[in-house]
Amino acid sequence: MTRPITPEAWLERIGREIPANVVRGLGHVADVAERLGINPPAPLSFVVAGTNGKGSTVAVLERLLLAHGHTVGSTTSPHLKRFNERIRINGVAADDAAIVEALDTVDAGRGDVELSYFEFAVLAALALHRRANVAASVLEVGLGGRLDAVNIVDGDVTVIASIGLDHQAILGPDREAIGGEKAGILRPGTPLVFGGGDPPDSVLGRAAELEAPVYLAGRDFGHDSEGYWLTGKDDAVRRFDDVSCAAATANVATALQAAALGMTDLRNPGWHEAAGLVHIPGRFETVRARGRQWVLDVGHNADGAAFLAGQLAERFPNQPVHCVVGCLEDKDIRAIVAPLRKATATLRFADTETWRARSAASMREAARMPEAFAGSLDAAIEHALASSAEDGVILVCGSFDVVERTRRLLSLPG
Repeated sequence: MTRPITPEAWLERIGREIPANVVRGLGHVADVAERLGINPPAPLSFVVAGTNGKGSTVAVLERLLLAHGHTVGSTTSPHLKRFNERIRINGVAADDAAIVEALDTVDAGRGDVELSYFEFAVLAALALHRRANVAASVLEVGLGGRLDAVNIVDGDVTVIASIGLDHQAILGPDREAIGGEKAGILRPGTPLVFGGGDPPDSVLGRAAELEAPVYLAGRDFGHDSEGYWLTGKDDAVRRFDDVSCAAATANVATALQAAALGMTDLRNPGWHEAAGLVHIPGRFETVRARGRQWVLDVGHNADGAAFLAGQLAERFPNQPVHCVVGCLEDKDIRAIVAPLRKATATLRFADTETWRARSAASMREAARMPEAFAGSLDAAIEHALASSAEDGVILVCGSFDVVERTRRLLSLPG
């Protein structure tokens, strides 16, 4: 077989040859990683799970480490435009040649072990982190925790950014079941930073069994009128300035707490530098284009939509918001739309275009909004532009597909 020469060609090959997302445990992935000598990927590892907010938490953690002079590798998923976004070294996406070489290495080292798309991707990221000899790895769990390929790594600090209802067909019907899956990343004696409110008993119980210290948002760290506060390893409360950052305050607070447990040199000047460099495409991304203020966000579940509605009220309290939403077929569109209807002046639906695509008309019917506009993404955006004045805000949210195509329509970089 001809050797793939681009990440896309490699991943197309995996898609053809390897079973997709088969739930079967992690022993085979751990064995390949041990064979390749890539676990642990760095002397310090942060493992970050969560229903919402984990990508933003990873981005802030990455910048905090870099601002304090540490080399860092990170991996996130999914990507908006190119696979390369999933693997970064010192804040820069890995280039095609490095990714292909890493995938070749994983392929050669796996023997006859079958690996899924995501397992290949995680092992390639670990290989690149190890090859770059980074001081720290920041690893985002793709789905759940217990059976996610990232969970072969023993985090020195574990993070659960939030727990909400999403992927119930895989993770379970309620927050307790989903919490139990995400608690699979916990390790004996290893601190857990829990960023969401009201942690399920399944998480707290597992932490107690493992004697893992738990740092809870609102109790041990958070954000108030004076800025950010957190609890150090010595139980002393520390404060950090309330400087502008692209990430939501809840995720910034979670990242600062995790950094304080993993780093010995976390300081306000480093936080100031990090905050100014955080850029998270598609996570409450705000841009000015075509005479309007735009917000682009990949929130695609009920909790994510509620959080997004709160962010809109906080950041644009006196401006009308005109919403375009498009989600995949397995999402509860009615639950997603409910908080958005209250937070926006108008709302319309846009077709999605991936293999789990859902038509705008189908979403409109499920949301019980027969009066709402439904059509292609281009048409929905033009409708939002026509409905809004120059002081208005246009929100495009839902699937990665819809947000990525909007970024292209607006010619946004990155």
